[in-house]
Amino acid sequence: MNKDNHFLKSLSKNKIYIHLGHYDFRCGIDTLVAASTAINCKEFYKGALFAYCSKGRNHIRIVFWQGCGAWMISRKVESYFKWPNKLSDKSAVLSCYQDLISLLADPISEHEIERKKVVNKLSI
Repeated sequence: MNKDNHFLKSLSKNKIYIHLGHYDFRCGIDTLVAASTAINCKEFYKGALFAYCSKGRNHIRIVFWQGCGAWMISRKVESYFKWPNKLSDKSAVLSCYQDLISLLADPISEHEIERKKVVNKLSI
């Protein structure tokens, strides 16, 4: 396993906060950091992961803090991610959470999310 895989796999142990619905991806890392700290500042600086999905549901971004700086991981797929709109949709929230853990645990493989073909590898 190369160092990139090990680094990403280690993130799967962190808390994950899922932003319900879509987020405007015209923004950059600074806006996502601000949104994440507004949700839970203390957890953000402890290394929790904050996941956001694009309007088309084909692109996700995960933002987190490590050491003395913020990271943003981005992944785009050919079709779409199953992403929850409401907290009351518990099955969609659980499915999304499990997909995020799978992405982090095995980011470079050709495994499928919701049986959809992955187009782009995880980019950091």
